[in-house]
Amino acid sequence: MWTKILDTLPKEGKMLEVDADGRALFVTMNNGALYCAENRCPHEGVKLTLGCLKGNRIKCSLHGYSYDLRTGKSSEEGEENLKTYTVKQEDGEIYIETFA
Repeated sequence: MWTKILDTLPKEGKMLEVDADGRALFVTMNNGALYCAENRCPHEGVKLTLGCLKGNRIKCSLHGYSYDLRTGKSSEEGEENLKTYTVKQEDGEIYIETFA
């Protein structure tokens, strides 16, 4: 099932915060591809939108850990990975895949 979360595309390299049914998420356009993930660092709980994008990774502003935007894989061995969502755009609107 697809859930609409935004009416507009984010600008390249920018992150938009989204509340989707009580879940704090962010959406970004990076190198022409859309990504969506939880807006919470799995390590310390800090908003990841306070950090920065480095290549295909989001870097936490608090401790410097980074997470792959595609897979959510942490840069630190043994640390929890970031929850990511399959995302698509149709007619300028953004949707994430959710499971009922």
